[in-house]
Amino acid sequence: MRGKIAYGIVLLALYGSALAQMELVGSLLSPNVPISAVPKELKLPDPVLPYLQEEFNKSIGKDGAYDTQFKIVLLMTRVTNVPTKKYEYLERVVLWEVNSPQKTAQKLFVVSPDARVLAIQGLAASSNKAYIPTMLRIIERDTATKPRIAAAQVLPALGDRELIVPKLVELLRTKYGVARGPFKEEDTQRFEDDRVAEAIITSLGELGDPRAFPALLQVVMSPDSHRDDTVKAAWNAMQKLQW
Repeated sequence: MRGKIAYGIVLLALYGSALAQMELVGSLLSPNVPISAVPKELKLPDPVLPYLQEEFNKSIGKDGAYDTQFKIVLLMTRVTNVPTKKYEYLERVVLWEVNSPQKTAQKLFVVSPDARVLAIQGLAASSNKAYIPTMLRIIERDTATKPRIAAAQVLPALGDRELIVPKLVELLRTKYGVARGPFKEEDTQRFEDDRVAEAIITSLGELGDPRAFPALLQVVMSPDSHRDDTVKAAWNAMQKLQW
């Protein structure tokens, strides 16, 4: 299989044809090919994106789909031409669970959370402020922990405090804050939500906007409503505010 991958890379380098592109990408998506086999130096063109999206759609609901989905997103991030439509495709992956009509608890298992984290990081690499609402939507409406944490973590890199801070403060006061009552570690959902709260707080500290101070102070003054790590993160974030 590695020989076939190497052959596909040679074809792509020599001819750059659609046939070579599809042969290479198809070989990489084989279940027998580990994620680590995707070459770090691989560069792909935009025409592979519709094929990757089609393969992603086919993977939904199948056993063992997580590795395939991660490889698909990884290959999307390897599209290098400028301008590119890869960010549109990555955003679809990021919002897959939020936009899914399925509303059952099994919804969490439709798309790999790790693949969605990689897609979130790919969007952040664009440094495009247009994706700030996407990240905020994930934090507010998603149910998987890893993508929510990743979305909170990348917001400072997108940089628009006017768009980011008021919404994060609102979420910290309501969905992720004291309004939920005392924290109980045995409450799995509450524990995972508080991990997201910690990520929100850390990002507020990195952004350094003083408007976050009342919400951060509320966390510090309400230790029974959060994990110790979250309270400590609020203390640290308060010290980073730029008055």
